[in-house]
Amino acid sequence: MDRDLVQELVRLRLRDNRLPEGRAVDLRETTGDGRPCDACGEPIDPKQRAVFAMVSREWMSVRFHVDCYKVWDAERLALSEMNGHGRPSQ
Repeated sequence: MDRDLVQELVRLRLRDNRLPEGRAVDLRETTGDGRPCDACGEPIDPKQRAVFAMVSREWMSVRFHVDCYKVWDAERLALSEMNGHGRPSQ
């Protein structure tokens, strides 16, 4: 999927709280299982790598394609800085 489109989807999902803004406190990288990515909505196929993250602030578990995880992490940091949370959660 196009990185710009993923970025827009992640921003929208962060704004409407479908994706958490807090930092990941537990990360696991594994193979996909066909369930959808929480960022782009596309299935994460067994031939693809998936990132499963537990997020501290919301205690929410999310799954991403590896590239979608990188977009989410960058966008949540930018949102945190923009919202004036002082130091961004990392």
